[in-house]
Amino acid sequence: MTETPADTLCDIPCELGESTLWDDATGRLHWVDIDRALLFTLDWTTRRVATLRLPSTVGSVGLRSGGGLVAALRHALAFVADDGTVEVVAEVESDVPGNRCNDGAVDPGGRFWFGTMDETEATASGAFYCLREDLSVTKAFGGVVVSNGPAWSPDGRTLYHVDSARSRITAYEFDPATGTVGGGRLFASDEDEAWFPDGVTVDADGFVWNCKWDGGRIVRYSPDGRIDRVVELPVPRPTRCAFVGPELQLMAVTSARRGRGAAAPRSGHLLLLDPDATGLPAARFTGR
Repeated sequence: MTETPADTLCDIPCELGESTLWDDATGRLHWVDIDRALLFTLDWTTRRVATLRLPSTVGSVGLRSGGGLVAALRHALAFVADDGTVEVVAEVESDVPGNRCNDGAVDPGGRFWFGTMDETEATASGAFYCLREDLSVTKAFGGVVVSNGPAWSPDGRTLYHVDSARSRITAYEFDPATGTVGGGRLFASDEDEAWFPDGVTVDADGFVWNCKWDGGRIVRYSPDGRIDRVVELPVPRPTRCAFVGPELQLMAVTSARRGRGAAAPRSGHLLLLDPDATGLPAARFTGR
């Protein structure tokens, strides 16, 4: 296990921090507190943090090419403008009250992908969806308990998706031109561990970084699924990691205070560490 010091970048405690997202154009870092329906934005230069309360729980956010963010709310997708205006553009599973939207990201072709989950984390009622440029929502596959990710390989041809409750990361064939999800294979499994796989990102060399809920660590996997490195963290429930900073050579990590995470003083804080790796710029949603 690698001893990597982690600084506190923001000490506002999140019940369920998620969706760490770096905007290389504006030098701002976004993340959310799902349980409290809050969106945070940190100015990298001043370190000032702005907070916006959204209409419902928010599972994830992605950048938009025209500015602002696309957000996966409880049962809807919305555009969030820089002035805080929220515009709902699509409904998602409004007929499944026990589900909510969770993690999401924009693919290399400019589509926003997100998943849903059963809030009891027991039933495979969730699914994995795509918001396309014309604002239509299509389902790639169902049978998901707790959807996390996604992330893509540097060439855009491999999609990594996490079902946290099933303790597995799956690598799917992916066509970046059409946004078509192909066959999948087991990439990594935590079935024999005391923790669960959570948020995931990919570095410039194609290595996969995965936060381990209840594991107090991030595991870096080689592209063939071998464990390459383990980074210990001062919080038991890290949720999502992302490369940040002007050179994409630092890593910000959200965490959760919810449940047993409250036993650690820094749980819920946004952490910052030097991963000795370089990331890829976040893609932008190209729809209206």
